[in-house]
Amino acid sequence: MFLATLLAASGILVCGLAGCGGSSDMIAPVVLTVSLSNATIDLAQGGTALAPVIVNAPTEAVTFTITGLPAGVSQVYKESESNPSGLLTLTANTAAPIGSYKPTIVVGSSGQTASFAFTLVVTAPAPVANAVNAGSLRFVARP
Repeated sequence: MFLATLLAASGILVCGLAGCGGSSDMIAPVVLTVSLSNATIDLAQGGTALAPVIVNAPTEAVTFTITGLPAGVSQVYKESESNPSGLLTLTANTAAPIGSYKPTIVVGSSGQTASFAFTLVVTAPAPVANAVNAGSLRFVARP
């Protein structure tokens, strides 16, 4: 900016990116984007998975929807208090069908929309280990 002022004082016409007479301090508009920190989420039947969502938006308020979740899987999105990024919680009931799915996150802000498709893998629950090993039980007879 100092050089432009010096040249203008010398009688040399200086034009910025906005053209002569306009401001040369142009700010590029913020483009709305959305992504997950991990493009694949594993979710066991009867379980819950947490996924950080990264949103770059022109405002702090965004709309958030997910399409393509299988039956038996629900979602809750909690936006951060200071920006539109947040935490996605996916919960599968015990009857959610096992398989691989391609849900899509769609966000909107200031007339823009952005989407991100991710892979959701619903699996059978992990087997539960026996709490008591029958071989370690000891019976004591009482008189």
